[in-house]
Amino acid sequence: MRKPMHKKEAPTYLKHVHAFSRNARFFLASTIFFGFMYGLYSLFFNLYILGLGYDQELLGVLASIPSLVTAIVAIPVGVLLPRIGYKRSLLVGTLFQMLALLGWVFLPEKATLTLASALFGLGTSLIRISSSPFMVASSTQRERTHLFSIQFGLNTLAGVLASLIGGVLPRMLAFLFNLPLEGATTYRGTLLVAGALCAVSLLPLAAIRNRTAAPKTDTQVGGIQQYHPIMGKLVLTELTISLGAGLLMPFVNVFYKLRFSLPDHVLGGLFAASSLTMGLAVMLVPLCVKRMGKVKTIVLTQVLSLPFLFLMGFSPIFTLSAGSYLMRTALMNMSAPVLTAFAMGIVPAPLRPITSSLLVLSWNGGWAISAYASGKLQVRTGFSPIFLITGSLYLLSALLIYRLFHRTREIEETTIAEAALVDEEIKP
Repeated sequence: MRKPMHKKEAPTYLKHVHAFSRNARFFLASTIFFGFMYGLYSLFFNLYILGLGYDQELLGVLASIPSLVTAIVAIPVGVLLPRIGYKRSLLVGTLFQMLALLGWVFLPEKATLTLASALFGLGTSLIRISSSPFMVASSTQRERTHLFSIQFGLNTLAGVLASLIGGVLPRMLAFLFNLPLEGATTYRGTLLVAGALCAVSLLPLAAIRNRTAAPKTDTQVGGIQQYHPIMGKLVLTELTISLGAGLLMPFVNVFYKLRFSLPDHVLGGLFAASSLTMGLAVMLVPLCVKRMGKVKTIVLTQVLSLPFLFLMGFSPIFTLSAGSYLMRTALMNMSAPVLTAFAMGIVPAPLRPITSSLLVLSWNGGWAISAYASGKLQVRTGFSPIFLITGSLYLLSALLIYRLFHRTREIEETTIAEAALVDEEIKP
């Protein structure tokens, strides 16, 4: 007869949070500043480029370059990551992004804008490829879903503050320095603030305790061959989602600016509400995973987001479109940390860096292709076809995830000691 679980043994959200390692806590602290930076960048970069007098076609090119560079270097970074170390990769990647922001601010010519975008993509590659395996190596399976969810949620909630402050920041800069209310000069100041926040995010990363990664072993070669089918399925699903997302998500601010002529403070408020809704929704992910499992959580949240995506794109009423945008963003992004944690959980520890690289490659490769195509579509047809194609690809991705993974089991790490031994193979 099964013994009832003692009250003190019952797992709680706070117990999982309290169990986070020192390295995980410093990484979460850095996430807050990084999320603030990225929120300002996401809100104003497109408007800054248009304010410089460039068109949407160049905007599509600049939006695709970071993802293209990230895709190109993803595999080399993943191969070298055990030698580089997670801490060094995170630090250098963040430094590159800070330099890219400064490049955009001070060198706004086409060639230098392109080079800065490439540097931003290189930084993104280093950060994204190392983040997931770093969190896995800094946690046990018991609190792993919570760590991924809270990291995603903190990053998102930092975006709330960035959007709220960012919405009024151009007005503040215009008042303080006698600048135009909306324009390239004012937006340049907001990107400069983003660069300063990027610099601050380096401090918690520097406090992470670094350890030397173990060298590769012969078992990794056999492991890669054994896990080829699983890694191929992960790449296929990630690519499908990214092709849909890259068409629309880099240009949401442009869509609302053109469709409803929103002033900056209203646009900032909308992005803040989106980030807040998404951050709160992601905090519910561990509960959904506990009740339904990872795969069903991913599929259900993606499918439920589709009606709101179409309402967002085709409603002539701003309040209905904006409300649908909030719901779509919350539901679609609930699946993101679950999918990442699931991907890291179905491959052994030595293969996590290369798996992370493949996911970054597929995501950014798809994003680069579709962002470039989106710039051309926007000029020629507007946003309506973009919403239809994005929705179709999201639906296809949900069907693929269920079909390919609904019977897949994660690698069991039955005890904390065993999990630690596995994760010692590649150290942060």
